[in-house]
Amino acid sequence: MLSAATLEYKLRPLIPDDVKQLKVLHSQWFPVEYPNSWYDDITSDTERYMTLAAVQDDTIIGLVVTELRQSKSCSPDEIALLDRAQLRDSILTYIMTLGVRPQFRRMGIATVLVKEILSRLKTLPEVKGVYLHVLASNKHAIKFYESLGFGCCEFIPHYYSIMGHFQNAYCYMLYMHDGQPPPSPMQVIIRSLRSVFSYLYTFWIYVYMATKSKIRQHRTISTG
Repeated sequence: MLSAATLEYKLRPLIPDDVKQLKVLHSQWFPVEYPNSWYDDITSDTERYMTLAAVQDDTIIGLVVTELRQSKSCSPDEIALLDRAQLRDSILTYIMTLGVRPQFRRMGIATVLVKEILSRLKTLPEVKGVYLHVLASNKHAIKFYESLGFGCCEFIPHYYSIMGHFQNAYCYMLYMHDGQPPPSPMQVIIRSLRSVFSYLYTFWIYVYMATKSKIRQHRTISTG
């Protein structure tokens, strides 16, 4: 049986010449209709999108599209994935689409694509996390992402609308470069108490040193 290690193909970013293939593949793989401008963007805007295709000759057999989103332009839902203390100048990367042609599935190509993207993202210290949405009913995809280190961070009812029916989703996240999830309510309380105790301790030291200094001055005056 062929695997990603024995199958002959090359990895490269998506290019404008791929648009025709991409439209066909996305219409076959995903229940979402993307505008023409999106295909132009993902094949040309290399600062905003990080893409990778597995290619045999000129045929794309698998691909992944990710978007690098600056924290300052993220939605509130996206910002909620990261500790606010790490938001400044941070990037969250969203896996938009990942697919492999049916005849090449179960060969490890999707694993190679995602691992290579993660490897490249790890060279960008401002990237604090990689996230995605997956159908709650797609057990195979969930198992796949969990095997790569992604963890479930949110259940979202009615996230997808497919063929006129709402479908639930999970949001999965992989943190990197010391990225951390937002603190839990208990952690917020603990942080607040630590801040209060730290302030009180500093204030007590200040009062103690000031009082000690006055005593010394008084003794000096008295003995003088």
